[in-house]
Parts: sequence; structure tokens; C-alpha cells
Amino acid sequence: MEAVNQLWSRITGEIRTQVNEANLKIFLNSINPVGIEGETLILEALNDVCRDWVERRYQTIIQKILQGATPPLSCVFVTRTRKEARKNPVQPCLPAINGPSVPITLPEKAPTEKSHVPVMTQFNGKYTFDTFVVGKSNQFAHAVCQAVASKPLGTAYNPVFIYGGVGLGKTHLMQAIGQEVLKTNPKLRVAYLSSEAFTNEFIEAVKDKKMNEFRAKYRRRDLLLIDDVQFFVGKDSVIEEFFHTFNELFQNKKQIILTSDAPPKKIQRLEERLVSRFEMGVVCDVQSPDLEMRVAILKKAAARSVMKVPDDILMYLAEGVVSNVRELEGAFNRVVAYASVVQKAIDKDLVDQVLKDFFREQTPGKVSISWIMKRVAEYYDIPEIEMTSKRRSANLVLPRQVAMRISQMLTESSLNQIGAHFGGRDHTTVMHSCEKIRDRVANEPAFAAEFERLLRWVDPKGR
Repeated sequence: MEAVNQLWSRITGEIRTQVNEANLKIFLNSINPVGIEGETLILEALNDVCRDWVERRYQTIIQKILQGATPPLSCVFVTRTRKEARKNPVQPCLPAINGPSVPITLPEKAPTEKSHVPVMTQFNGKYTFDTFVVGKSNQFAHAVCQAVASKPLGTAYNPVFIYGGVGLGKTHLMQAIGQEVLKTNPKLRVAYLSSEAFTNEFIEAVKDKKMNEFRAKYRRRDLLLIDDVQFFVGKDSVIEEFFHTFNELFQNKKQIILTSDAPPKKIQRLEERLVSRFEMGVVCDVQSPDLEMRVAILKKAAARSVMKVPDDILMYLAEGVVSNVRELEGAFNRVVAYASVVQKAIDKDLVDQVLKDFFREQTPGKVSISWIMKRVAEYYDIPEIEMTSKRRSANLVLPRQVAMRISQMLTESSLNQIGAHFGGRDHTTVMHSCEKIRDRVANEPAFAAEFERLLRWVDPKGR
């Protein structure tokens, strides 16, 4: 088995090729490899904020390297206790890799193979009702979801259809239901997945001639939660299968929860029979948070932070970040992570320094190529540096092409100027990318709907 220091050197070497020096420094000073237990690499984070930041940005890279180890490894992030973090706020990681491997015992609450939670429910422990901030923009949806969680067998509202823009809490509510149900009814059969995962599994079942197993798997659930059902549009065979799965679960009084970016009637080219079924229960929306709610969200985040964040700074952030909850929390985490690493108090000067690009890009009437690249990378959950890299894997090419097309639409830049931002690509490459996206929007309704969401994600005020 590879030693901890060898693994860590490979991980940091790969990350070094994909991030700038500032982010690399934050990464190295936020995470410490403390040992290997069984077939799991234990990575200790400075605090919860750093752990979340690293998991979101680098877990895919880390896991890919660990899968190539002998034998293959997984990784678990643990967090230093609050007392230790305050006593020693910054502990660089690099010196630790020269020391011996330190076996540790995982926290008692860490998921294990013996957990009662079914494999089909990959929930994020942060997405519970306790961590959900309620305001005017989501009060009704929250009340409905709590009612369903308390009576999960299709007796309260069935189905529940939650819609709203990106980053407003739809997934949080859906996962909160699932986790609450399993906490009180651990033997219930729960499935939580995206429409894309359902589609991919359906395709594999058809290819492997295992449709009976696929149908049994989802039609025997007590609770089915599916995210982003708008992506079913245009996939006729998948829609047919989902239609019958929905009917069987509904007739057997099993609970169904669905989310989308639009209400059923507004989902383009969604079959009428599905529209009518989605509207049989209760349809509720989540909207952008108002100022008071944004402050409440930040206060809850600050209460969990190992660093003190003054109230005037929370107000400053709440006034500057207005589009959605995910973006608001991301800005807060960025500020706290930076302050933790450089060991500075959080004031307006530090916030302006950390979020200078973000605040500048929020100036009314201005959308720049760098902002578009940042937002598209966030949407597709890839490192922003991949927008300029030469790597051509499928999960990177599409975001680049989309960002180029949006840059063409929302800025006055020439093709050459756009190409210069994307790693020095020439105008023919940009033209090809824009034409490819334009053709897909014209010929693929599901992709066209996704592209419209992306435009709103990049430019929520429709400038």
C-alpha cells in the first residue's frame, strides 16, 4: 500500500496543475493527511468551512487518484474540534507528510457499511430541516415538506412538486424529507436520485436486458425523490417508464417528491399526462431570498464558523449577494476560509479583497467573460481553471463551449477576444463551439431548457 506521504504528494501535484497559487495555498493550509485506516485515507480539515470547500472543489480529483492506488482507497474528511481550531487556527499540511502514518478511529457518527440508510439514499448530512432557513420566499414549501416528512406514506400530500431557480433550496428540502423519514422510519425503502441518474440507469437496464430488476427496484419504494424532472423532456422511452413507475407508486399510496426549475405547465414539451399527475398533489415554489432572510442564512452560517464574523459584515455580504442561497453561502465560505488561512480578522477590507471580482462583476449593466466562465464552471461543478485548460474530456468540453456561446451572446467581445480568455484559443475554435451549442439549442428541447437555466444562472437580472 502506498504511504500517506506518497499519496499526498500525488494528490497535491495533480491539484497544483489545475489551480492558481492562491487556491493551492488555501488547500495546503486547510487539509492535513493524518493516516490510513483500512482502505480509507483520513484527511483532517481545519474547520467545517474548509472541509466543505475542499470537498466541493477537489474531492473528484482526490478520489480519482485514490482509485489508482494499490489497493484502491476511498477518503473521509474529518474536522478538527472547535477548541483545537481556535487554539491553533492554521496548521500547514506539507510538513505532516514527512511523518509516519497515524492510524485514527473514525467518529462514531460516520457512515459505515452497517448503517441502516439504504445505499440508494446518498444524502448530504447538512441538508436537514434544522439547517434550513425559513423565510417568506420558501415558507409554504417548507411547511408542505415538513408535513410530508411526518406522514411519509402518501397520506399528507402526494405527489409534492417543488420548483424554483438554481441554488434556492429545492434539493435541501428534498434531502431533508428523506433524512427525516429515515430517522423516524429506518426500515422504509427510500430512493433519492436525479432525473439524469434515473435515465442513465434505465439505459443500462435496457442494454443489459435487466428491465424487470429496474422496475422492481423503483416500484417497490416507499418514498421516491427525483431531482430536476425537467430533464426527462425529449426522452420518450424514459418518460414512458417513469410514467408507469409513478402510477404504480401513487396507486399503492407511496410518497413521491419531485423538483424542477419551473412549474409543471411551464416545462416545455412535457407530456400532458405527466403535467396532470404532477399537479394532483401540491405544487409549491421557492423564490430568491429577501434581505432579512439572507441575513438570517448568514447568521446561521456564522454560528457554525470557528471565526467570529461581525454583524455589520453579515449585512454587508447580504446586501452584496442577492441572487440565491448557494451563492450567498459560497461567498461567506470563501471569506471565512481565506481569513482562517491568513489569520486576519474579518472586516470590509478583507471581504472586498476576497470578493473583489465577484462584487465588480455584479455592477449593474456589466457581464464579463471572466464572470461567465466562473458561473458556468460553478453550474457544471468543475474547477474554473478547466475553462482555459487544454484537456478535452467530455465533462469539460461542453462547459467551455457553453461559456463561449454565452460570452458571444452577453458581451460585445469579438471571437478572438473570447478565445483569448479561454486559454488562447483561435476564433475558428470559438466559432465552432458557438455553432455547436446553437445547433443543440435549436434541435434538442431538453438542452434548450438547460441552456435557458444557465443564462439565468449567469445573469439572473437578465441584463
